[in-house]
Amino acid sequence: FISVEHPQANGQAESANKVILKAITRRLEGKYKGWVEHLLPILWSYHTTVHSSTGETPFKMVYGVDAMIPAEIDPPSWRRATLTVTENSEALKENLDLQEEVREAAHFREFIV
Repeated sequence: FISVEHPQANGQAESANKVILKAITRRLEGKYKGWVEHLLPILWSYHTTVHSSTGETPFKMVYGVDAMIPAEIDPPSWRRATLTVTENSEALKENLDLQEEVREAAHFREFIV
């Protein structure tokens, strides 16, 4: 149990906060206004990057599939061009069924590293 009054006790949250703050600082290049406009792209980047502690992206840990990044949309990637809406829905259901296994494997990798 981590107290709200002592967030420094949660090492993983602190680590994530450092990464996000560093990315914001790099994007602003010494300016202090407008950081809000940079937050969503930075969070998207963070959530779609493989983390060494789990070997997976946070997006995959939540949804069970890799995120479709904007570069896959136009021009369409093989994945986007070949899957129909029905096939995509079925694949999502299958991946959600396997989600617990993905999380367990990531949890196991956390303790090995």
